[in-house]
This record gives sequence, C-alpha cells and structure tokens, in this order.
Amino acid sequence: MKNLIIIILFLFSVAIFSQKKYKDLKSEYNAQVLCLGTGADQVQVLKVFSFKKRRRVRQEDYAKIKRAAIFTVIFNGIPKGAKGCAYQPAILSEDAYEAHSGYFDDFFRGGKFAQFISLSSQSSLELVKMGKGYEMSMDVSVRREALARKLEADGIRKGLGSSFD
Repeated sequence: MKNLIIIILFLFSVAIFSQKKYKDLKSEYNAQVLCLGTGADQVQVLKVFSFKKRRRVRQEDYAKIKRAAIFTVIFNGIPKGAKGCAYQPAILSEDAYEAHSGYFDDFFRGGKFAQFISLSSQSSLELVKMGKGYEMSMDVSVRREALARKLEADGIRKGLGSSFD
C-alpha cells in the first residue's frame, strides 16, 4: 500500500512539472487576439494585444507580437470576431507542445514562425497607457492553413489523410 501511494505521488508530480514548460511559454507569449477578417486560403487578419512595461518600442516588441499571434493560432484558437470571422479552433492541443517541445523551441526562438505571419505595417502599432505599463496592439495577417500544412508535413499534426492509412 505504501509503495502504491509513493508511485501515485511520483506520477502526480511528473504530471505537474511536465505542464510547467507549456505554462511558461504561454505566459511569455500571452496576448489577446481579436479577429478582424478572413481572406483567401484561410489568411486570418488579427489585432493582437500585448502588455509591456516601457513606452519605448523596440524591434523585439514586433517579434513578440508576431510570436504571440502564431502561438495563439496554434494552441488557443481564434475567437469569433467581426466581419465574417468564425471561431477557428486551435490547430494543436496543449499536449502537442509537451510532446514536441524541442520542435516548438526551435520554431519560436529560431524564427521559423515568421514565414506564416506578416505585420500590416509597423506604423499601425498602437500604445495605450494601462496602469503601470502599456498595452500594445497591432494588426497582423496569419496564414493559418499554410501553418497547419507545415505542422502536418513535419509530423506534429495529423491531417485528415492520416486516418485513411
């Protein structure tokens, strides 16, 4: 009985600590997303809201907004918005990050995500004073369908064709 309790505690602690990495990444790429429109080939036009402490805008702030938008599309989905924006479910579940953490570390930190997103223009950045910091917002375009195909080609996501094999 004592061994069973020890095994259960061990498995419980492993489960808790395995989730920590995803939660850390989620807080790093924390952003709110509002759908502005949908284009051809599942191109989503999004307004991404992020928080920063200083007013000065640096180049890495633009990269942070882009990473946050891609992270949201992959793991959180896109909420229903205006102008014909239907709810888009997440491409992958949170568990996929844990199973392929090396892939996603390289994907986000190595800059591979950049081929699936473009900024409308850097002049469209809006900064609003919020308490002790600033809320940044910017319009971006995410090529959701191309991103999903890339994840399928890399073996991270299973497509519909895999169920017929």
